[in-house]
Amino acid sequence: MRSEILHIDMDSFYASCEQVRNPKLRNQPIVVGGDPKTRRGIVLAASYEARQQGIYTTMPLWEALKKCPNVTIVRPDHDYYEFLSLQVMMLLDEYTPLKEQMSIDEAFLDMTGSERIFGKPYQIASSIQQKILNEVGLPCSIGISSNKILAKMGSGMNKPFGLTVLYPEDVPEMLWPLPISKLYGVGRKQRKLLENYQIDTIGDLAKYPIQNLASIVGQKVALQLHDYANGKDRAPVKPNHPQDVKSISNENTFSEDLLDLAQIKKELLMLTEKVAWRLRKIETEGRTVFIKIKYYNFVTVIRNRTLPRATNVTDVFYQQALDLFLQHWNKSPIRLLGVGIANLETEECEQISLWDIKDEQLEKKKKVDHVVDVLREKYGYGVMQRATTIQDSKK
Repeated sequence: MRSEILHIDMDSFYASCEQVRNPKLRNQPIVVGGDPKTRRGIVLAASYEARQQGIYTTMPLWEALKKCPNVTIVRPDHDYYEFLSLQVMMLLDEYTPLKEQMSIDEAFLDMTGSERIFGKPYQIASSIQQKILNEVGLPCSIGISSNKILAKMGSGMNKPFGLTVLYPEDVPEMLWPLPISKLYGVGRKQRKLLENYQIDTIGDLAKYPIQNLASIVGQKVALQLHDYANGKDRAPVKPNHPQDVKSISNENTFSEDLLDLAQIKKELLMLTEKVAWRLRKIETEGRTVFIKIKYYNFVTVIRNRTLPRATNVTDVFYQQALDLFLQHWNKSPIRLLGVGIANLETEECEQISLWDIKDEQLEKKKKVDHVVDVLREKYGYGVMQRATTIQDSKK
């Protein structure tokens, strides 16, 4: 039996979410990012109407306004985007337990053997597409194939709201004429390197001798890219089981570089709170806290610290993350902040140890986290916010 894999990719997700929240923005050029008042910052996402005007992600807002003076600028709301993402992923769970979520806006589904229940793959994909649109209000594109790489390539071919069938036998006609930059896994540097050897299309790469390719990009990368160019991928769809999680992290790219310490602390707290909440949802604790700082010039710093025992208490993680940040911030403007927890273990594995924070205080903080978690589970993550973050959320 041939495998049947779908790749669901939401169309311009952040911008589409804003069009769901405000129907007046539908079919209008909008960008998510920056400050709508000062019109400073960069574009984090653009609707397809804005893209038609030449606007793209990472473009400075002043340039976007120059290309499209009537574009609407919307400040990003990541909690809202995660809320809609959860609705989409829960809907996909209705079709198969073999779901591998890749990011906030994309997932693979293994629908092998499901024809008697849902119909042929194209019918399944069409049903999913319409269901997401009708129940959540969001458009998506879906690739259909017998392996993951071709399903992913297919989902990007006919956006927005596309359904694309791309099986291995279709590769010479549909994939090989495309420029090498369209192949998943080929970045900007690799593209330039390959083009120096007259490897301009995916077909050129597919026919290039593997030994010669290895001398250009290395053996491991050469084998992977050569397989991808020939439509080969043996990787299975791996459902996201909590026990398979090695670490949990959350990061945010800012539409304007951050320099104000008070604002940075608020962002760090919101990131930490989301990570701790996700840990508690899967009844897991962690011992190692790490932070990620990307500066305005794209220089990235990652630092970590291991705690004496595992926990999932928000305040404990925040104090450690803040201390790490203060030790390693060089006072330059920040483009991205990230917080993560590693060395995970189940809550039953907790070991007794000494803490800087007293046990009674820790128990009180655990109870507060629990009450907040219950309310968020019932009414959505954004129903509860810490006082120090409310001002930012209302801007």
